[in-house]
Amino acid sequence: MSLSPRVIALLGFGEAGSAIARGLCADGGWRGPARPGDNAPRRVIAIDTALDKDARGTALGKEARRLDVAIEGRYTEALSDADLVICAVQGEHALEAAEAAAPLLKKGAHYLDLCTVTGRMSDEDRAPIEAAGGRYIDIAVMGGFFKHGIKAPMLVAGEDVETIVAWMNASGFDAKVLGAKPGSASSVKMIRSVLIKGVEALGVEAYVAAERQGILEEVMGCMGDVDKVGFGKFVGTLVQTHVVHAHRRWEEMGLVSQTLRETGVDPLMTEAIERSLRRSVDAGIAPSDGRVPNFDEALKVLSEKVIRGR
Repeated sequence: MSLSPRVIALLGFGEAGSAIARGLCADGGWRGPARPGDNAPRRVIAIDTALDKDARGTALGKEARRLDVAIEGRYTEALSDADLVICAVQGEHALEAAEAAAPLLKKGAHYLDLCTVTGRMSDEDRAPIEAAGGRYIDIAVMGGFFKHGIKAPMLVAGEDVETIVAWMNASGFDAKVLGAKPGSASSVKMIRSVLIKGVEALGVEAYVAAERQGILEEVMGCMGDVDKVGFGKFVGTLVQTHVVHAHRRWEEMGLVSQTLRETGVDPLMTEAIERSLRRSVDAGIAPSDGRVPNFDEALKVLSEKVIRGR
C-alpha cells in the first residue's frame, strides 16, 4: 500500500512546522509541480493558536503566506480536508492539540505526532486520535530543525510505519523505521536525552573550567578514545566496567570536584556523579575476583542492586 496525501495539515507553525512546510513546498518537494494524472492541487494548511497574537505570531503568519500555506489561529472544519496531519506543537500542548484535532479528522487520516513527549504521554495523545478513526504515528525528531530543516533525522513507530516512512523519505524527510509499537520512538528520544543533555550540562562545567585554566584546546583534543569506538559503544563500555571500577571512579570525581572549585566553577553535575558512583559503591556490587562482567550481566546487577524501584 502506498500513501498519496493531497492535503497536509500542520498543527503548530513554529520552527518545526515552518521548516517542514518549506521542505514540502520546495522545488522538487511534495507540493512541487503538478504530476501526470493529478486532478487536484496539493495543499498545505496550518493551525497555530499564536497566530497574530504577538510579534512571533505575526511573523509566522507572514511566513505561511510567503509559502502559500493557508493558516488559521484555531481548529476549524478545514482540518477535515487533510489526508495527513503533522503535529509539531510543544510537548506540553500535545494532548490538547490531539483532543482539539480528533473530532475534525477525516476517517483514516494519518496523524504524525512529532511532539517531544514521554512514551506514556504518547499513549495519551494516541487515544483521542484512534477513537476518532485516525491512524496515530509516533515520531521522534533526533536533530534540530534550525540546522537541518525537513532533513532533521526522525525515528518512526506505529502501524503502517513502512508506508509512512516511504512517503516521508520520498517527500524530503529523513525518516527511519523504528517499529510497530507507538510510543517507542518517544521513549527512545527521552532516554537518549539522558545522555545527550547530560553531556551538554557536563560540557558546560568542563569547558568553562578548561577555558579558565587555559587548556581548552588540549581538553577538547583528548577525546580520541571516544572517537575510535563511537559514542554509543564507549558509553556501553563505561556501564559494563562500572561494576568493577565504581569505587576508583568515585574517589577520582571527588578530586574533580575539588579541581572545579579551585577554578571557580560550581561542580553541580560533578557532585551528582559523585553521589551516583557512591550509590554503586555502597551497594557492594564489585565482584570479589575483579572480573568485568559482560554487558548484559552488568545491566542486570545494576538494575537489581543499584537502581531499584521497578
